[in-house]
Amino acid sequence: MESDILTLTHLRQKFIRYKPYIIILLGLFIGFSVSSGLLLYSGKELVNAIVYLFFVVLLPALFSTISLLLLLFKRQSSAIAPIKSSFAFGMFFSLGAVIALIVTVTIKDIAFGWATTLNINASDLTEILNSLALWKGFCHSCILSEQLVSISHFTRLGHAVSNEQISRAQELGEWWRYLAMSILFYGLLFRLLLWLFASILPNKEGALFESSRGVDSFNGLHRSTIEPIKREQLKERSFRLLGYEVDNLEQLGLPSDENAKNIVVALPAWEPPILEFFDYLEELEQHNSGATVSLLLLGIDTKEPNSQDVAIWLDKLESLKREYEVIV
Repeated sequence: MESDILTLTHLRQKFIRYKPYIIILLGLFIGFSVSSGLLLYSGKELVNAIVYLFFVVLLPALFSTISLLLLLFKRQSSAIAPIKSSFAFGMFFSLGAVIALIVTVTIKDIAFGWATTLNINASDLTEILNSLALWKGFCHSCILSEQLVSISHFTRLGHAVSNEQISRAQELGEWWRYLAMSILFYGLLFRLLLWLFASILPNKEGALFESSRGVDSFNGLHRSTIEPIKREQLKERSFRLLGYEVDNLEQLGLPSDENAKNIVVALPAWEPPILEFFDYLEELEQHNSGATVSLLLLGIDTKEPNSQDVAIWLDKLESLKREYEVIV
């Protein structure tokens, strides 16, 4: 029962099929875990709001910005898909983080504070943080007051929690509103805008992102003049089928004739068109003189392939001036 064995190829197929769900679950889980870890509170010292902002809001937003700048600098369309995946992961990371924050402040009594070695007072910090609060126009309760920032300042010398802070513990918990809005704006909304921007880049007028014609693999821009044919037309032909999951294709009504002269090479469309594969095709033609070699591009579970994957193969064939018949 070799066909029932879970091979590495099948695992990769499953990963590609469920990749969006994996990104969602991982983002939610890691975001929830990081946020929950930073909100651990024993009551002996305050939860440092600055540290929380740095690791949950500032650092992820910085990484996303750098990713976008690298994408714009390289101008390689093949980099768009992984960058979009990172933005999607970031969105759900932020969603998981804000869920953890809301759940924690709902079921626990959390007191926030801030501490720094830098020479900065409560008034300056309040002004800096509120200048970044893009939501202050419609959620006044979600910005910081100078009084709140002042009473939440603590130092590691002596006791972390003063008697005044203990008496005003309920006020110290109001930091959560600012933290939640920071995650929503600079985490969730910011990543969503980046994701949407990356989504429209390949379709911008003037082809801002050009395919790299001199590399093994690239993301096609649907410029090829090659017209693929439908696989149903194979049922009227006699051909020898080689390559990927031949048994499954025979079950789809595409039987292989070992005595046929013409050859159809089946391969997954989501695999990149590397030059070694075309070397293999040349050797195949040399060993089968006079035979016509066609390429059958397959999607997940031998279904119809994704149009973008097909475009990548068509553009590559045209750039290499390889006149193979393409079947989808």
